[in-house]
Amino acid sequence: MSEQDLPAQDERFDVTLPPNARLAGLVFDPAGTMKASFSDASERAVKPADIIALHGGRIRHEQVVSSPRKISGAQVFVAETVAGSTGKVTNIGGDLVATKENLHFALALRIAGAAELWYLLADSFNFRKALGPDAAYVTEFNLRALVKRLATFAPHATQDSFFAAIIGGMPLPPPVDSLFEFFRTVSKV
Repeated sequence: MSEQDLPAQDERFDVTLPPNARLAGLVFDPAGTMKASFSDASERAVKPADIIALHGGRIRHEQVVSSPRKISGAQVFVAETVAGSTGKVTNIGGDLVATKENLHFALALRIAGAAELWYLLADSFNFRKALGPDAAYVTEFNLRALVKRLATFAPHATQDSFFAAIIGGMPLPPPVDSLFEFFRTVSKV
């Protein structure tokens, strides 16, 4: 194959994420500011007027596990356990292969003067820091409480259909297939 047959540098199939910063915590100050801390240990104070848009979504995650049907004459239930009551278990070449779909929650904030999209993944976010004594042990409950707190903190900010659904008590919009798709969607709005 000659160099002429190869795609040009700009025609590659590279995947690039929009600039982003992962939130590690949020603290709402009674004085009317929000202190954002990031996974790189940096911090920034934000006023309600600085928040341009609030976005949320569910991200689809498929888990696939393969396990041998028998080991030393005993049944192996790993695949069935992973699949749970909602997944599928199939027998492929004597192995049990299970697939299960999980949905993970993500929130994103667009901030005036910040080039990057600020985001959090609910499964690893410190809700106790953001919600204080209102935090519970259930991720979805905490996420809904945080959405309402953010919407109250920045009422002028544009809210996507995810925020509108939570605030209005409506069904959530369909999930997206990846964090990249979530970033791409919320960064172009």
